[in-house]
Amino acid sequence: MDCELLAPAGNFETALAAFEAGADAVYCGLTEFSARAFADNFGIEDLKNLLRYCRCDRDGQCERRRKVYVTFNTVIDEDNIEAAIEQLARLDEVRPDALIVQDIGVARICRRHFPGLELHASTQLVAHNLEGVLAMKDLGFKRVVLARELSLEEIASIAKRCGD
Repeated sequence: MDCELLAPAGNFETALAAFEAGADAVYCGLTEFSARAFADNFGIEDLKNLLRYCRCDRDGQCERRRKVYVTFNTVIDEDNIEAAIEQLARLDEVRPDALIVQDIGVARICRRHFPGLELHASTQLVAHNLEGVLAMKDLGFKRVVLARELSLEEIASIAKRCGD
């Protein structure tokens, strides 16, 4: 199992600070569809700049050095489906390393319309057991953040039995 040091990033400066401090990846929210609605979140242009920074070195040689995960972790009601799809299309264009989602409907939309977007299940999606993790795997999730109520022993047991 690979280890990854993941840090929150509320803006471009905090993302850079996290990388300077040794983070392998950051997660950030957008101005829309982020559970941290009142935080200092990223706009699409800021996200593009961060992705450019993470994928290219100082000499302009482009290679993936750091990862950026975008939280799309709100529950989407019927009135916001079209706006969510528009935002997902923008994200599909800029290609973050993954989306961290809470709403199973968003996951379904991504699989149907944006299959190139990698999905990570937010802790808010609440996986408490192996069956939940396997169900999310069947839905196309590449990573699941287990429920915080689980003990380290339970987490280790699930991780050992869930496969890749």
